[in-house]
Amino acid sequence: MRVALFPARRKAAAANGHHVHAPAPPPNPAERPLVSRALNASERELVDWFVDFTALMGVPASVGEIYGLLYLSGRPLPFENFVERLGISKGSASQGLKFLRGLGAVRVVSVPSDRREFYEAEISPTRLVAGFLKEKVQPRLKESDERLARLKKSLQEMEEVDPLFADRVHRLHVWSQRARQFLPVVAGLVKIRT
Repeated sequence: MRVALFPARRKAAAANGHHVHAPAPPPNPAERPLVSRALNASERELVDWFVDFTALMGVPASVGEIYGLLYLSGRPLPFENFVERLGISKGSASQGLKFLRGLGAVRVVSVPSDRREFYEAEISPTRLVAGFLKEKVQPRLKESDERLARLKKSLQEMEEVDPLFADRVHRLHVWSQRARQFLPVVAGLVKIRT
């Protein structure tokens, strides 16, 4: 009788005279064949999840598609694979990969016996969020603070100030301060340092 069991139970089954076999190890992703066909329905659904996820960050759909394809492939992919499988232009693939590399969500890797550049994803989606916070949100908050400081200074120099306008500027300043306080909390949730 063949029994597939967890490691602790495997020992007990072997001690009782049962033939025990270990589950097959997962395949090495780098040994999987490179696929160049269009996405099937299930793959498209997973890729679209990343498209929706990255859309929340205001980035092009191609960025989500590229990351999603790398995520599902489980192996490094060459540049032309993004164009073939996703049906996107070379320009979109190039810009999307550059953007993802800037976030630290994708890296270039070498594949033995192939001179092309291959790309591999950091498989934790939190890496996308972390990179976005660091590369996009922090600089925008800094720019926002500088602009609000200039605006407050110009209000102080004006002889007459519309109270409603002054109130709106004040509210924006308070919101910006709260966003700055909230950012480290979010960064902590995705385990990065801002």
